Formats: sequence, C-alpha cells, structure tokens
Amino acid sequence: MVKIKLPRVDWSPVELASRLSKRGVVYNFASGSPDPSLIPITEVKEAAENVLTEYGSSALSYPGAGGLRELRIETSRYLREYLGIDADWRSIVITSGAQHAIKLLTQLLIRRGVRVYVEDPTFYETLAPFRFQGAKVTGVPISNEGMLTGELVKMIKEGDVVYTIPNCHNPTGVCMSEDGRRELIKAIEERDFLIIEDDPYTVLSLKAPRPLRAMHSSVIYVGTFSKVIGPGLRVGFIVAPNWLRGHLERLEQHDFATSTLTQLIVYTLLKNNVVGKVLDKARKVYDEKLKILINALDRYMPNSLQFTPTCGFYALVRLSVNAEKLLRATSKAGLTYVPARKFFINYNPSDVARLSIGAIKAEKIEEGIRLLASLIKGMN
Repeated sequence: MVKIKLPRVDWSPVELASRLSKRGVVYNFASGSPDPSLIPITEVKEAAENVLTEYGSSALSYPGAGGLRELRIETSRYLREYLGIDADWRSIVITSGAQHAIKLLTQLLIRRGVRVYVEDPTFYETLAPFRFQGAKVTGVPISNEGMLTGELVKMIKEGDVVYTIPNCHNPTGVCMSEDGRRELIKAIEERDFLIIEDDPYTVLSLKAPRPLRAMHSSVIYVGTFSKVIGPGLRVGFIVAPNWLRGHLERLEQHDFATSTLTQLIVYTLLKNNVVGKVLDKARKVYDEKLKILINALDRYMPNSLQFTPTCGFYALVRLSVNAEKLLRATSKAGLTYVPARKFFINYNPSDVARLSIGAIKAEKIEEGIRLLASLIKGMN
C-alpha cells in the first residue's frame, strides 16, 4: 500500500453543529440555512417542471464553463436592481454556491506565503481554504462599525489580499461604516492589492449599506442565491474584474460543479420575479427575528452580546462557560449553536458561540435563549 502524507483538513465547527441540528432539535441556533417558511417550494417545483418540459434532455446535459448565458444575464439584472452593482453579464461566473466561489478564488489567487487580511473573527469556512493554500492569515480587529480599516491600511502591502464580509457580518452581524468603506476604497486606488467581498446577506436587509463592489469595479464580489431560494440548489456567482474572469472560467472547467438543471431553475425563478417576492417577505422576517434575539439576550443573558448586530443571521455571544462542553448538554435538551473559537485569528476564546436566527422559528427564539441561559447557570 502506497503511503502519502496528506495535508491536515479539520472539520468545520459549523458542520459539526449542523449534524446535531438534524437530530430532532427544537431550538436550532446553529444553521446558516434560510427560514424554511420562506423557501418557495411550490415555485421551485413548477420551475423544475417547466424547465424539463421546455429544455428536455438538454437541461440534464453538461454545463458550459462559467455558467449558462441566460442565468448570467438575469444575475446581472438582479445585481443592478437589488444591490446597485453594475456588472456586465460576461463578468459574472456562476459557481456551485458561494463556498465553491471562494474555493476557486483561493486556488487562483493564493500561494504559500501570500498575506490575507480578514476580520477577526470571521467565517471559518473561508479561513479553511485560505489556510489550505498556505496563506498567511492576519486578523484585523472589528467593532460595531465593522473592520477597523485604519488598522488594515497600516499593514497592507502590494500583492496582499483582503477578504471581508462588510455587510451583515458572519459571525458578528455588524456592517462596515461608510468611513471605513471610503478608506478601504481609497487604499485600493493607491496600492496594488486585492479585495474579495463575500456578501450573502445584503439583499435580505433594507438596513445594509451598498456593497463595496458598487463603489469600485476592482472589487471581486462573491454572491449566492442560497439564502434566498435554498442552499440545496447550489447556485452562487462571482463578479470578476476583466483580468480574472477568463481564468475563473477555465478553472471552473476542472469540476463543472454547477448543475445545468439548477442553473435553469434559478434562471426561471429570477425571470418570473419569484426571487423578488421572496425578498419582500424575507427582509421583514429576518429583521423581526434578529430583534427578538437581541431582546431575549438582553433579558436572559445580559452583557453576553459581543457586538450589536444590525442585519443578517448572526450574533456572537459570550457564554461564560466552555462552548464546546456546553453544546453536549444543550443538544441533549434540544438546542444547538456553533462554538465560535475557530472563527478567531489572534485569540482562542473557549466560551464564545455563534447564534443564528436563519432556520429557527420566530416563536422559538426567546424560549430557546431562556433555556440556554438556564443550562449555562446549571454549569456554573
């Protein structure tokens, strides 16, 4: 038997917590999936039937590199209408969700020793591919006004990469300030570095500022339809500068990961304004659920909230006990969350947790936080 030394690949804390969420959990604060009541099941079914009727066997053929032309055109319209991003359809590369987009970008842009600057904390699922490619990941402090861009500008050098979630940040729920955005855009005009903007949540909020990509065309923008019409469809996209687009299309040939059928379904849902109708409902639902979460934390776990979330799915809390040990007890009681220690770069806090309002029912949030508080009290 041939023995090969394999690189270390760790399990994501999000994946581990999500596995627990599939075991009949009542209070699911772990999942980053959208609210099940908002997923347009009937419309997806009708779109699938219409696609198979109209396109026949070609709907089940291999997808072309870069994505279907008609979906790229509709995505361009979607970006212009909902996010203020003016992008020619040719600059859009369709991917198998946002995570596939990040993986492609890391394969192209990251080599051993490349410096990547991220918010500290940030989304673990993105940290993992950066580190797998050998990046030197540096954490930049974050506040209620997002990444401290003044600190970043002091460190950034030519050839570096900035990965940021400026709106509805994961895991803190904050947004980068307007001053911070202007400072970052000014820096990219003065120095030769790259910005990758990860933006799953702006479309789900009326409070979030416009994306960085709407301010400057050199920003590499990653988006997804997962949070709007369902992550199982696996359709995301990259808005790429001209110098990068062709490379992404050729690299995407290596896996042809984005299903032709699901691309055509998403295209149909966009064309028939199903996405727009979902967004109208979703913005109100998520805003209300986030308010309920914040109020419940203030009531039952005062001073536990580490940042003040304004939009998106997440809040970062301090539990005052080991988050991973507590999860064993809470999961038995029907409650899950994501231990957030691995989301941090410069620190290793054992008592932090990411709470999500994505999948949990609104009426279960306060009840769940009350249960979580009582379980913490039992461990102290």
